[in-house]
Amino acid sequence: MQKKCVNLLLLSAVFCASCAVQITPDTPGYIDAQDYIPKHIVNTASSESRELATASELEVVGQWLTAIDDSLGFYIDPQPSGLTWYKNTLVSISDASADATQIKQLHFIDPHSSIVTKSQPYTIAPNVVDSCFTQYLLTKPDLEALVKDPLSPDSFITVTEDASTLGKLSPACKAKFSATHSTSYPTVLVRLQLVPKSSDTGIQAFANAPLQVTGVRAVQFPMSSEVGNFANDGIEGLAIVGEQLFLGLEKNMHNQARVFSTQLHDAFWQTEEFIAVQDTYIDYPNYAKTRPNPINGLETFTWNGQDWLIAAARNDNELWLVNVNNVTDKYKVKLKFIAPNIGASCPRLSTMDNASLEGVAVANGVLYAVNDPWKKNYHKNIKCEEMRIFYENSAPLLFKITLEEVWQRAQKL
Repeated sequence: MQKKCVNLLLLSAVFCASCAVQITPDTPGYIDAQDYIPKHIVNTASSESRELATASELEVVGQWLTAIDDSLGFYIDPQPSGLTWYKNTLVSISDASADATQIKQLHFIDPHSSIVTKSQPYTIAPNVVDSCFTQYLLTKPDLEALVKDPLSPDSFITVTEDASTLGKLSPACKAKFSATHSTSYPTVLVRLQLVPKSSDTGIQAFANAPLQVTGVRAVQFPMSSEVGNFANDGIEGLAIVGEQLFLGLEKNMHNQARVFSTQLHDAFWQTEEFIAVQDTYIDYPNYAKTRPNPINGLETFTWNGQDWLIAAARNDNELWLVNVNNVTDKYKVKLKFIAPNIGASCPRLSTMDNASLEGVAVANGVLYAVNDPWKKNYHKNIKCEEMRIFYENSAPLLFKITLEEVWQRAQKL
């Protein structure tokens, strides 16, 4: 098992091939979290790993997420649906299909070791208690996507998706928020306020920290965008450029992924009235009209002085890159996901049949991604019986890629 870190100058060493290992400042070769780039298994000159990917695909070797207080070697069914960077730490959130012990809280992932802690389940702030949407937020809400709020040091923004079953609106609220131009129950942006236990960074500072819902905004889509009433095909990605918030839609009435945007400002959360988002008219690949090529994760980053949106599609094993200032300038990157095996009788690595990315975050030249195990397909990844418990418990992985490697494999669209 590789434990050695490599210098930032060796940017060709792209991925981490090891399983979850706790790395501390006393570990030989330790590098600060901001500069850490894990060594890619390909650089061991292993013919095994080289045969797992074709020349046109970018091979991505994952690390299993592991709870800090658990010896199982995997993290039980958190269904990560978003990822963002915060104080040298990755932060994720769970959707409604997660285990009941994982919902309504933030999960803090050590970018070195993939070890995870979590906040307390959120409470509802006094100013939101009487909101039209509090009833749904107190059930088992389908929270999709996560982004750091740029206007507040310890706040995050998430978004609701499928409230068709559990979301109930009073007659007055239903009348007030009927013009969604999408689903009957509106898409709702949700602001979460974390109260860290200390000023330190790292997952220990956020473990069991209080979390509170402090703002809600219903989303109104442009009628011309033909979003459609698809309860479980709504917003699944959030990203920030400056104070501009981008919202990635899984599909519209024409099976096309769409990107919308709105401007954040100091008074944004002082009302829960509709926020009318704008269509960016960014077009992503749509290879077959009979099925969507969805946005399931969204992130922004700056490259060579340009702002870019990067989107992940869970059913295509691809990343899509679009220049924010020139939406005709776009690329795709084909991915092949590799999972490490723990069992002694297993091969060291296995190609995954289905990974289903849903969270992407960029920090310090590295793209991080987590998968949201697709329960009806995840068992297809079982190549060795000793690993069955991982897949049957919907254990996710963390993947790491340098932006240099992303651009080396990017294909112009």
